[in-house]
Parts: sequence; C-alpha cells; structure tokens
Amino acid sequence: MALQSDDLGTKRTRLQQWLVSKLPGAQNLSLSELKKPGAGLSNETLLFTLSWTDGGRTRSQYMVVRLQPAAFHVFPDYDLTVQYRIMQALGPTAIPVPRVRWLEADPVILGCPFYVMDAIAGQVPSDVPPYHTFGCLVDAAPEQRARMWWHGVDTLARIHALDWQRLGLSFLGVPPPGTGPVDQVLDYQERYLHWACGDRPHPLLPAALEWLKHHRFAPKRVGLCWGDARLGNVIYQGAQIAGLLDWEMAFLGDPEADLMWWLYVDWMMSEGYGIPRLAGLPSREETIGHYEELTGTKVEHPLYHEVLAAFYNSIIFFRLAARMEAMGVPTPTPDFATNNVNSQALARLLGLPPPGAASRHEVIRLEDVTRRVQFRLTGSGGSDWYLIVDRGQPTRHQGTVANPDVTVTVSASDWSAIQRGELNRLQAYYAGKIQTEGDLTLFMQLEDVIAKLGR
Repeated sequence: MALQSDDLGTKRTRLQQWLVSKLPGAQNLSLSELKKPGAGLSNETLLFTLSWTDGGRTRSQYMVVRLQPAAFHVFPDYDLTVQYRIMQALGPTAIPVPRVRWLEADPVILGCPFYVMDAIAGQVPSDVPPYHTFGCLVDAAPEQRARMWWHGVDTLARIHALDWQRLGLSFLGVPPPGTGPVDQVLDYQERYLHWACGDRPHPLLPAALEWLKHHRFAPKRVGLCWGDARLGNVIYQGAQIAGLLDWEMAFLGDPEADLMWWLYVDWMMSEGYGIPRLAGLPSREETIGHYEELTGTKVEHPLYHEVLAAFYNSIIFFRLAARMEAMGVPTPTPDFATNNVNSQALARLLGLPPPGAASRHEVIRLEDVTRRVQFRLTGSGGSDWYLIVDRGQPTRHQGTVANPDVTVTVSASDWSAIQRGELNRLQAYYAGKIQTEGDLTLFMQLEDVIAKLGR
C-alpha cells in the first residue's frame, strides 16, 4: 500500500528522533524528505539522506529504510530480523551486500519493524517492464550484457562456497541429512501453497507438489542459497556488481536451486512472455557449464529445480492475483490466478494439460510485424492517442485507432508521474492505476518506445 505524503512526513519526524539515539555523538543531525522508490511488492522501501556533524566535520550518507509490510504479505512468514542478520553476516565477506546499520523490532517507532542500511549507487535491471525490453541491459552492448551475466553467475558460485556455519547462519534452519534439504524446502512450499490458495482449487499445483515429493533426492552439497537469485536483484555499476538485494527468500539447501532460479526467471522475462531474449546473454547450457567449472561440481538436477521454480512462482502469482481481485483491480486475464506464464511452464515441464490458453504461443519480434497500441489518458489533461509500430518503426498519432492490439487506460496525472519516474510501474499496475486490455506483453515489449514517445 502506497504511503501518503502526510504519512511520510510523520515517519520522517519519528525516524529522525530515533536516529538521534543511534548516533549520540552526532550534532546537527537532519534527514532529507523520505522518498518511496516503489521497487518490489513484499517490502516497503524508503530512501533518505542523513546529514550530521561529527567532530566539526560534516558527514552525509544516502540510506534505505526497509519496513515490514503490514497490509499485504506475499509470503506467509516475514521476518526482517532474518534478512538483517544475513546481510550482517555477509558484510565481512567478498559478497557485495548493503551495509546494514540498525534494526528496530519495536513497531512503535514507524508502525512496524524496520531496519536501516546504506544505499548503493548503480542500476538495477528492470522487472516491470522486463529487462529484455527496457533499462540498463537494453542500453548495454552485447559484450557488456555478457559480462554482467557472468559476474552474476560468478557471485552465485561464491555465495555457495561460503562456510555458512562459520558465518553463524545456522539460524536459517540446518536441514537434516539425506533428502532433508529438499524435504525442508517442500515442507515450506506445501505450507505456502495451502496458505496462499486456501479453499480455492488450483488445476496444477497439487499434482506438481506430488511430483516434487516423488522425485526428491539427497543433494551432494548444502550451502547458503540466496533464494531470489535474479538479475532484478543485482545493483550494477557498469558491468560490475555493486550489491545484491532482497534476502527474504534465503535458505540453507541445494545450491543448484539458485542457479536454476536465475535461469528460470530470465526465461520467464523473455521467451516465457513471448519476448526475444537480448543478444549477448549466455545460453542455459553455457551458464550451467560455466557454473560447473567454477564449483567443480556437476549440476545433476536441473529439471527438478526448474519445476520447483515454476511451482514457487505459480504460488506467488496466485497470491498477487488474489490481492488484485480483493482490491477490485482487473487481472491481466480472467483466469490469471491459475493460468499465467508460470503455470503454463509447469504444465509443459511435467507433461500435464495446460491450465488454459496461453497469452502468447510464440516469441514475437517487432521487426517482423505491425502492431497498434491505444492510450486513453483520463481526467484533467487527458487525451486519446496511439502508437503504430510498423516493422520496428514507431509513430505516434492523436485520436483512436481501429482494432488495437492492446489498449492502455490510465489517468493523465498518473501517466505523467510514471514518465517522470515518480510512480513505479509495478505498483501502479497492481494498484489498478494502469489497466490494459489485449496483449499485455506488447505493452511491456514497447516500454522503451513508449518512454520516448509517451510524454
């Protein structure tokens, strides 16, 4: 739920008073206005600059506040203390994580538990729209994309090589021997499934869970797993990694899970949505081979972990769809909760009947087709206009177009805020501020063009 300006003002005052107690030697301590980037759905994130005087010297630090969500939980368990302790443990290692400063478990200060960490400058590949269509990877040359990808895989291997016992990470739950590491994950997934779906039936997930139970195995390695290992959680400075974000899904288990999650999410962001994958990014086979060389181990269960990734993301999408329905926000398709890119992938991987018609059956290259996008900007300053993209060449026109491939409806004020970067697209979409009818993937695929011609 988005914070209003008066909420931010109150939080700023309370946070400043709290920080005075954390820096007792500081003088002239002050906070800039709190800003909300809106990145992500399971965390409330606020940004600010902290300024103070220490020994006659003026200091300044750009910082982040991560608050525990109150109104809506994507996951059944949410413990900021765990995330904080993980990053605190990784701080002295070669794994680049933000420097965590302070943890506050008492909800009295800001209305919920929170922690404060240093902000890291850099660029984060986009989730919505997918980084294959917009942002720093699109702007990068193919050679730089490859370097960004390989640095991510190299960092994964370093995470998995950590001595998690020496780092004191046993609080994540040491799995039993044998199939214990897999059983521990499946126990959580089964609980998550029942919590998220409740009494609403799902056409695939119970059968997929049984498949995962039947094919469980004893991993040869147990290591720290990032859990949400994907490009969208990496801060890049050029092609170099400056920070790894979002450790809420971390666990102790089979490191192959991280590698296949990395590959699965990249597939989902491209071919899964019917979007061409960016040139220069290494293939699945090349990535697995490179990881095996780095770790000196064979990746033995890629299919299992790919199924697990599709299963996990299917539950997440079901949960998000239920949230949209509860808010009265139209979902991309009427059956989106059970029929989406993840459940389609799950059916394909397990040889099960698909849960419905796929929104796209093939990858579409805009250079090969002509597409029409209608925009309806409502309210004060609103207007109708449309884009025609003919063989990759876009033109903008006023008015309406017959038979558009996708129609986008949004208020003129919200659209201006999105174009200025003041309103996050992901949260705007899930809050119902952006409504689409037709080919949603086309809208995402044209984001770079829309950003240039949509002002």
